[in-house]
Amino acid sequence: MRKWILAALGIVVLPLFLPGWRSGSAELRNPANPVVSLVRTLEVGPPVSCGNLTFVPVYARRIADRTDYVTLEEALKTRVVEITEVDGGRVPQVKISNLSKSVLFLMAGEILSGCRQDRILAQDVLLAPGTRNLIVPVYCVEQGRWTAHSAAFTSKANLGTYRLRAKAAEQAPAAQSRIWEEVRSQNRDLGVASGTSAYQDAYDKEENKQAIGDIEKKISRELRLGDDVVGVVIGLGGRAVSVDIFANAGLFKKQWPKILKSSALSSIYENRGGELSQKAAADFLRSFAGREYGRRPALDLGYELESAEKGAMVKALVCGTAVIHLAGFPQEADRMKVVESPEPRMPVFRR
Repeated sequence: MRKWILAALGIVVLPLFLPGWRSGSAELRNPANPVVSLVRTLEVGPPVSCGNLTFVPVYARRIADRTDYVTLEEALKTRVVEITEVDGGRVPQVKISNLSKSVLFLMAGEILSGCRQDRILAQDVLLAPGTRNLIVPVYCVEQGRWTAHSAAFTSKANLGTYRLRAKAAEQAPAAQSRIWEEVRSQNRDLGVASGTSAYQDAYDKEENKQAIGDIEKKISRELRLGDDVVGVVIGLGGRAVSVDIFANAGLFKKQWPKILKSSALSSIYENRGGELSQKAAADFLRSFAGREYGRRPALDLGYELESAEKGAMVKALVCGTAVIHLAGFPQEADRMKVVESPEPRMPVFRR
C-alpha cells in the first residue's frame, strides 16, 4: 500500500535488491548473516538536502524487533543508568550500570560529559536489566582537562561527527591520537576557542548554534519520519559519509535528533558542495551484503559483526536474529585500501 501511495505522489523509492540477484553472490552464500538479511528488506527514498548536506531515508519492508529500547537520555532522565570513571579515572574506559528493569541501548559515538574529561563511546552497548559495573571502551574528546567536574557522567544529547565516530569505531592503537587531532582541527577551522580542547565547545559557539538550528528546522520540515523509516544514509558534498540503521522506527526516531545535529555540525565544518543521489546511497547500502564479517561477543547482550574491507568500516550490534544498530563509514583513501566489489550493481528505481 505504501508503494502505491508513494507512486501516486510521484515519489521514487529504490529497492536495494531485485529477483535477479545472482545465485553465486555473497548474499546467498551466507543467508544466515543478519546484516545481509536486514539489507535485503531495505529501500531508500528520495534525498532531502540542505546546502552540502543530504539525508536519504531508509525504509524497512519488515521489522524483526519492535522492542522499545531505553536510550541514554531516557535512562539519565529517569536515573536508571549510572556511568562513572573506573578506579578514579582511566582514559580508555568507563563503568556503566543499568539500574532499571528494561534493556538499555547506548549508541557508539554518543558523548559522555563530566567527570575528569568528556568521552565518546567506542562501541554500541545493549545492557540487560540489572547489569552492574560493565567496563565499556571510550575515547577522550577533551584533551586539556583532568579535573573532576562531577561524580558521574551526564549527557548534553550530542553525538560525535561522522569523522569522530569512524575513528572511534576502528578501536585501533592510534585512534585516540587521531580523535584528538580531529577535535583540534575542527575547533580551529570553526574558530572555536576551547581552553580544554573540548569537542562539545563546537556546539556551544553561538554562530554554530544558529547555523545548526537553521539546518535542523529545514530538514525537519522536509523529511517525514514514518513508521517504516528505520534509518538514514548521510551525504556531504555528494558522497556518502555515514549510514545508521536501527531495529525499528521507534529507536531511530529517538536517536535521530543527535544524528541530525552532528551532521549539521559536519556540514558547516566541511565546505565541499554537491548532493548525494538516491542511487549512490543505495549502492553504498548494497555493498554491505557483499562483505565478509567477523563476529565477536558484545559487551553485554548480543554479539557484534564487523567488516573493514572494500573501503568502509561496517559494524552491527545483533541480539538474537535482529540487528539493533547497523553503522557504516567509508574510510579515508590514505588509511584503507579500496577493493572493488564483485557484486552486481542494479540501479533500478521502483515507481
